[in-house]
Amino acid sequence: MNNRDFRGLLPLLTAAMAIGPLLTYGLSSTSALVIDSLGITAMQFGMLATLTFLTAAALSLAFGRFSDRFPARALLVTVFAGAALSFVVAALSTNYLWLLAAMALSGAAQALSNPVTNRVISDHAPPAKRSPWIGVKQSGVQASQLAAGIGCPTLALAWGWRGPLWVGAAIAGVSAILALRFAPSRAHGRRSASALEFAPPSSGRTGHRSLPPAIWVFAAYALFSGAALQATNVYLPLFAHDEMGLNLTVAGLTAAIAGLIGVTARIGWGRALAGKTGPFVLLLILASGSTLGALALLGAQLLGWRPLLWLGVGVHGATALAANVVLMAGALRVVQTSTVGRASSAIAVGMYLGFACGPALMGLLSDHTGGFATGWSAAVALYTVCIALSLWGIRGSDARTPSAAPREVDRLSL
Repeated sequence: MNNRDFRGLLPLLTAAMAIGPLLTYGLSSTSALVIDSLGITAMQFGMLATLTFLTAAALSLAFGRFSDRFPARALLVTVFAGAALSFVVAALSTNYLWLLAAMALSGAAQALSNPVTNRVISDHAPPAKRSPWIGVKQSGVQASQLAAGIGCPTLALAWGWRGPLWVGAAIAGVSAILALRFAPSRAHGRRSASALEFAPPSSGRTGHRSLPPAIWVFAAYALFSGAALQATNVYLPLFAHDEMGLNLTVAGLTAAIAGLIGVTARIGWGRALAGKTGPFVLLLILASGSTLGALALLGAQLLGWRPLLWLGVGVHGATALAANVVLMAGALRVVQTSTVGRASSAIAVGMYLGFACGPALMGLLSDHTGGFATGWSAAVALYTVCIALSLWGIRGSDARTPSAAPREVDRLSL
């Protein structure tokens, strides 16, 4: 592909990452209206996100294998078409069960998005640009959160909470057409092998090669950080509305501001990983910052002080929302090109299981205690586990890196 093709491909991959979670973010930003309209509890609302991510987790490994075998164009079209269908079902839903069905469809689309976009980058991006590309395309998730936080409450006040869903369906449909027109149909001719710092020696059986230990540490980090992250994403607007006394539009801005900061943070952390700093060092910084953000939200609940709310929103966007780009870019540094889909899916399974558990736990704690203090305390505990995992990864990296590091520098300088 030439440079013009590169410029057109990256926005398409970013859109593929954005379209899947848009339904979840859209419903979250109008959560007060959805709960009142359907007559459901906070825990039942949280189960919408839980079902989405349980579906994504269940399908991720299988879809990872598909992404390694089937044409990228067909898979990207499937991502957008699946997302469009989920919006239509949600917009037409007349009860909670139909909305659950829509969320399952959304989860299937999200399960495919990470492995296929990572594979496209592995196939088509120059080696030195892969980490920055990962950062840009992963920023699509937070661009989706930003758009939902700003647009959905405003549209919902005029058209009801289903109105923004029809807009989402139209966006997904147009994106599917663009993917059919512009997505690459086959792998690039120059596929570079990546034997990286944690990767075991090649056995010559690429189809059955085991994943390196670092991938499983990444997956564990994704599990715990994902639980805290998604609990925050799903309930932040509701917390701002019910506990901090903000109106629907301003409460929706909590998600929008976190998303805006998250977009720039993901790009920035992706570029940081393109340097010499190891992924586990960056994950340690992110986990520490995420802990501080959750503590700020806990303080806002206990003290009723709104500046702590906005501080927590900002720190959440700058740190917690950026972890996934380091995890996915780190995976490209430790696996062979032929197993990128499997490695991405292994991390995605951990992430989606965390995404599924977090909102359910937060909703249960909120219904049981009548507030969010216990939920924010749980988020602090989960991020503390991530700090421990990062330290463990740094220790393992120090033990394995020396002989492999020069090869990595050589590859990135090609």
